[in-house]
Amino acid sequence: MGETIREGHYVPDYVSDTDLEYFAKSGTDKTRGWGENPALLIVDMTEAFVDEEYITGRTDTGQAAVDANETLLTTAREVGIPVFYTTPIDDGVLPDEYRLGSSSDPEMVEERRRIYSAEGNAIAEPIAPADDEVVIQKPAPSSFFDTHLSNVLHYYGVDTVIVTGMTTSGCVRATVVDGKSSNFTIVAPIECVADRSISSHEMSLFDMDMKYADVTPLAEVLETLESMAPTLED
Repeated sequence: MGETIREGHYVPDYVSDTDLEYFAKSGTDKTRGWGENPALLIVDMTEAFVDEEYITGRTDTGQAAVDANETLLTTAREVGIPVFYTTPIDDGVLPDEYRLGSSSDPEMVEERRRIYSAEGNAIAEPIAPADDEVVIQKPAPSSFFDTHLSNVLHYYGVDTVIVTGMTTSGCVRATVVDGKSSNFTIVAPIECVADRSISSHEMSLFDMDMKYADVTPLAEVLETLESMAPTLED
């Protein structure tokens, strides 16, 4: 995808040295590190975003992210950290105008309803939630906006949120920004997020890494979780 890791940061090849100098000068390019009690939050890894049968889906990038999330989810469950999911609110719960706007194209209206149907909102099967894992339906891009996610995270004593899912430039980025605003430390594993647009994906990861999160290779996230396992089990 043209991404590189430079000195621990996600930097697409086409980012200018001038931009990097600015972030270094302002001190916002520092690695933030982890707290003591992480949780995993998988954002909108639904069929509507993973499968090109839907107008919002991109199979190649989406399926790669599903596979990476499956690896991460296995480790998260093994070490015993809380796991949360979000999906959009099902069709029919919100007024049509809230989600569909003023579109007069009946085919587009029908397609948008299909995206937010029970089938479209189904989480991709390889990473389907276990019975004791929380799934939160959200009305807006951010997983924190107008939901009880922050309260549940605080209930579990979570201080670090590993954010994955789709799309990088949309719901993932909105969740990362609001998570940071809610005083959580945010970690975003590179391979576990995806977008329909590669350029939007890359620049959003770069922007998040410079401002709001530690954008980190999956292998490093797995290593950190495994190293924390004895403490988490206590």
